[in-house]
Amino acid sequence: YHLSFLFNMGTDISQGEGSDITNYRIIVNNAFPTTQVEIQQTWQVLYKGIYRANDFLERISGKIETYNTTDKKIATLYIAEARALRAMFYFELVRFYGDVPLYKEAIASVEASKVKHSPASEVYDFIYQDINFAVENLPDIAYGSGHAVKGSAQALKARIALFQGDWKTVENITRELIQSGQYRLADTYQSIFIKREGQKDNPEIIFSITYLNPDYRHDAEMVYYYQNEIAPMDDLMKCYNENDERLKEWYVFTGIGEKTFINPFGEEASTEQAPLTGWILLKHMDKYKKETYTYTNYDFRTDNDVVILRYADVYLMYIEAMMEQGNGTTSDALAVKCMNEIRERAGLSSVTSVTRDELRLERRRELAFEGLRHFDLIRWKTAKEVMNSLVTPAGKCTFEDHMYVWPFPLSEMDVNPQLDQKSGYK
Repeated sequence: YHLSFLFNMGTDISQGEGSDITNYRIIVNNAFPTTQVEIQQTWQVLYKGIYRANDFLERISGKIETYNTTDKKIATLYIAEARALRAMFYFELVRFYGDVPLYKEAIASVEASKVKHSPASEVYDFIYQDINFAVENLPDIAYGSGHAVKGSAQALKARIALFQGDWKTVENITRELIQSGQYRLADTYQSIFIKREGQKDNPEIIFSITYLNPDYRHDAEMVYYYQNEIAPMDDLMKCYNENDERLKEWYVFTGIGEKTFINPFGEEASTEQAPLTGWILLKHMDKYKKETYTYTNYDFRTDNDVVILRYADVYLMYIEAMMEQGNGTTSDALAVKCMNEIRERAGLSSVTSVTRDELRLERRRELAFEGLRHFDLIRWKTAKEVMNSLVTPAGKCTFEDHMYVWPFPLSEMDVNPQLDQKSGYK
C-alpha cells in the first residue's frame, strides 16, 4: 500500500500536500535528497522482504528432502510463493534504484551485507529465475485466497517484461492469460477496490495485498479522501470524457478552497481539508456506505485489499505489446477487443484500432492512482518532457535526467562503503 499511493505523486496525475523538505511536496518536485524518508523507507521495506524470503527459502530447502511426497508438494508451493514475492521485491528495487546489491541467499552477518551493487541486468536475470519457477509451480487456478497463483506470477512477469520493452514476451504471457478464461473485467469499479463491494473472489483481481480488521489495516481512505493529502490534478481530469463512468465513480469536484460536496445519498459531506486542486479522489473510498461520511481521521483506517495486479492491466499490456510491434498502431482483433471492453465498461464508444497515444491515454485514465503512472513515464522515457511542462498549484515541476533512478539512501552509504552513489546525487 505504501508504495502504491506514494508513486502517484511525482507525476502528472496528483498534487501532494505539504511544504517541508521531508514530506510529500518533495516527491512532486522529484527533488530526492539521499536523506529523504521515502528513499530510505522504500529501500528498507523491500530488502526486509527479501531477507525474509531468503531466510524462509534457506530453512525450507534444508528440510524438504526429509518430507513425504504430499508434504514436498505443499513445500514446493510455499517455495514458489516466496520466490514470486522475492521477484516482486527485487523488481521494485531495480525500477527505483537501477543497479542494487543482489543477495541470493540469507545474509549471515552485517559484514556479509556490505557488497557492491550488481548491474540491473544481473538483477533482472535473477528475477526471471524466480518468476519462472513461480509460473511453473504455482497452482493454475483463479486468484482468490490471497495466495499467489500461476496467473499472479504470469501477470508479474508480463509487467517486468513490459518495463524492459520485451514486447514479444509481454504478448505471449498476456495472450495466454486472456485465453485461460480464468479472469474477466469486474461488473463494477467499486467491487475491485472496496472489500465490502466484492473484492473476495473478484474476477478482475489477479494479485493483491490482503488486509483484515482490526489488526491489519491501512489509511488509504484517510490520506486520499478525508485529509486530501493527495489530490487529483486538473491535468488528469481533462483526460476524461464527461460521460466517462470512471470520472463519475472515482472523483468529485468541490472547487479550489472548498471541502464540501453532495455525496451519493444526496447529503452534504465534508473533508477535513480542502483539496489543493479542487478535486477529491474517491477511487479507494467506500463511497456507498453511508456511515463513512460520519468518520473522522483514524476512523477511516480500512481493511480494503490493495490491488497489485488486475485484469484490465493485462489487457492494456497486451494492447501495448501489439501496438509497439506494429510501429505505433495496431488493429489486432484481440487488442481491439480488449480496448473496447475497457472503454465500454467506462461508457465510451468502441474503436477499430489503437495508436500509441490512445494506449498511453487509456493507461493514464484506467490505472490512475494505482501506483503505475510514475513507472509508465520512466519506461517510456517521457518523464522529463511531461513533468517539466507541468504546472501545479504548488508551482512548476522539475525533472532532470538523473532522476530516472533514485539515489542510494545516505543511511546505506554510511554502512556499506561498497556502494557508489548514483550520478547526479550527492
